[in-house]
Amino acid sequence: MLTIICSSKGGAGTTVVAAALALARAEQHGRSLLLDMCGDSRPVLGMADTDSPGLNDWLGEAHTSGADGLLALGEQATDRLLVVHPGSRFVSGAPRWAELAAALDGCDFPVVIDAGTHFLPDELRSAAGHTWLVTRPCYLSLRRAVRMPRPTGAVVLRDEGRALTVRDVESVLNVPVVATVPVDSAVARAVDAGLLADRWQDLFGRLLPAG
Repeated sequence: MLTIICSSKGGAGTTVVAAALALARAEQHGRSLLLDMCGDSRPVLGMADTDSPGLNDWLGEAHTSGADGLLALGEQATDRLLVVHPGSRFVSGAPRWAELAAALDGCDFPVVIDAGTHFLPDELRSAAGHTWLVTRPCYLSLRRAVRMPRPTGAVVLRDEGRALTVRDVESVLNVPVVATVPVDSAVARAVDAGLLADRWQDLFGRLLPAG
């Protein structure tokens, strides 16, 4: 099952939600893959930066390897979670989106893509079982979101003092809210300390949908 986590606006918490979901899927299924299109997953999971090749290198037009080659680019964040980072800043030539969709479709374990505000081609959207938009109940975020291709669901980061509600988010986007995550300083502290992989169950365990 492929799940894409995206956002209409930077700073929405997409990477933290994607990482927590990938950790949860790994716990549920024994193994999962986090495909990072944005470059923030490694530090969020307490992993050191690297200059090694990654997703963008694999996507290059002249590249020929398949799913095994993609997985070989990954590094274990935990004994159950494999992370593939972006690698090169740009993709060389026409991206091999169809090949990526086929490679992920052939995986027999859950795959989570942290897409952030990145362009999502039709090939990936069609291959995904879920495309979830991470948003706050914020007018500017929702204003941008309605201009995007419609997701299949939304994850709402709920902070205090907002005029808009979770129900407002559902109404504006016309999709179900699949999870509501309170904005909590404990999450920020865990991320800053590189401890999300150790503390995700305490912070997110009952908040994210099973799959």
